[in-house]
Amino acid sequence: IYLIDTAISQGGGVIQKGWDVERREKLSRRKRWQQQDEDLEYSRRDLDKKVVNPSQIRNVIRAFKRALETEIFPDRIKDGKYQVPKTLIFAKTDSHADDIIRVVREEFAEGNEFCKKVTYKIDEDPKSLLSRFRNDYYPRIAVTVDMIATGTDVKPLEVLLFMRDVKS
Repeated sequence: IYLIDTAISQGGGVIQKGWDVERREKLSRRKRWQQQDEDLEYSRRDLDKKVVNPSQIRNVIRAFKRALETEIFPDRIKDGKYQVPKTLIFAKTDSHADDIIRVVREEFAEGNEFCKKVTYKIDEDPKSLLSRFRNDYYPRIAVTVDMIATGTDVKPLEVLLFMRDVKS
C-alpha cells in the first residue's frame, strides 16, 4: 500500500474571490470561464464532483509516477525506457475519469493508446477495450468509474490506484 495524500484531498480548499474559474455544464461538459464573485469554500467530499482542482489531480499523478519509478517498481527498464505496470485507476465520476486521463497522458508523455477510459459511456466497445487491457501491451493504464469491479479478472494487473473513497 502506497498512500498519496494532498492537503486538498484531506481538507478541501477555497476558491478566492476574483479568481477566473472554469465552469462546466454537467451534461454537455461545455466549458466557460467566469470570475469568482465571492470566496467559495469546498470540502474534500466536493472535490472532483462539485469542484475540480486540476492541480490536485496532477500532484497525485506526479507522485504516483515518481513512486512507480523509484519505490514501487524501480527495476522496470526495458530498451532504456521505463515500463509502466498495468494499472487500474478508479475515478469518482465520468468527468473525473476524463480529467485523470488527460493528466496521465500529459505527465507520462504518452498518447491516447497508453491510457484509456473503460466505462459504459465510451465510443468504443467497452468489452473489446477491456479485452485489450487484459491481453495487449496497450493500454498500460485504464481508468474506470463503475464498469470494472470485483470478479473481473485482469491477470497482468499490478497496480490499483483509488482516486475516490473506497466503500468496501
